[in-house]
Amino acid sequence: MGAARRRGHQPPCPGAVRALRVRRGADAGGVAAWGALRFPERHRDDARAFRAGRGHVSAEVTPRFVVEALVDANGVADLGRVYDVAVALGIGEQPVRLAIRRMITTGDAEQQGRGRRGTLHLNPAARVRDRHDVVFVHHAYRQDAGEAPWDGAWRLCAFSVPEARRATRDTLRATLVRLGGAALGPGLYVSAHDWDALIDAETADTDGAGLLTRATTSDLRVGDLRDPRAIAARLWPARPVLAAYRPLAALLDNVAAGGADAWGSDEPGRIALALRLAVAFDHALVTDPLLPPELRPAPWPPTELRARFRAVWATVADEEGSARLYTRY
Repeated sequence: MGAARRRGHQPPCPGAVRALRVRRGADAGGVAAWGALRFPERHRDDARAFRAGRGHVSAEVTPRFVVEALVDANGVADLGRVYDVAVALGIGEQPVRLAIRRMITTGDAEQQGRGRRGTLHLNPAARVRDRHDVVFVHHAYRQDAGEAPWDGAWRLCAFSVPEARRATRDTLRATLVRLGGAALGPGLYVSAHDWDALIDAETADTDGAGLLTRATTSDLRVGDLRDPRAIAARLWPARPVLAAYRPLAALLDNVAAGGADAWGSDEPGRIALALRLAVAFDHALVTDPLLPPELRPAPWPPTELRARFRAVWATVADEEGSARLYTRY
């Protein structure tokens, strides 16, 4: 991703949003769905790497991802199953134990019982974050289906903060980039999405809340560019987004080539492959600003890849059960 960055024109980086602060009970079908987006807690390191221009973010299955994926509808994970799947993925038991310990330390979960005979229980806040991830995925699907068309408006947000308040300035800048904004110049950001609710939620508890100036326009010019697609291509380059989908494309090709045999015969092996697919899918969405289809070239490869993923996933979910891993997508 970093190779695509240029001074004054940063591609957007999704970030974590506490969606309950945006709108309680927001329906996934409206503008509020965008307000509940931005990516999962576990991908914050990827976001930092993206903003720092360090290039490719990870598409590997982490121990924490294994744990979270195997939580059931009641927020409980069987640790024996977690360890078996981790082994199938080539992850040692010690990294899994460390991930569990961190989740307990941060208050995200509580453990009952010991070792493989134990269970891990997600706390309510962690389960709420999980539901927000689902909204993110569904928003991508709605856009692909033409159910979330662009309204033709660009949302602008500007601020001017003196050097004496550098920390506030840095926080505002990071917030707007995290919410999918692209820099037009110092202290001026633009988004193709209606992001007012997000900005309000993110800045409500900061000293920067009263420093923002916002506007909406349908007549945006960036240099000599006026065509919306040309503007989007400059501000949100396609190349890094397409690169982020390559791991998913490769896995889907392997599954198609292997047919039913690709999934293996034992449950840990099947779950391991499903986890690899899920992580590749999440990795792509973390990097993708999910611009409205009207602002991307047609055909747009990520749309086709998401459709392929959904087709594969529908079959897997029907066969494997109700673990969070299968219900989320």
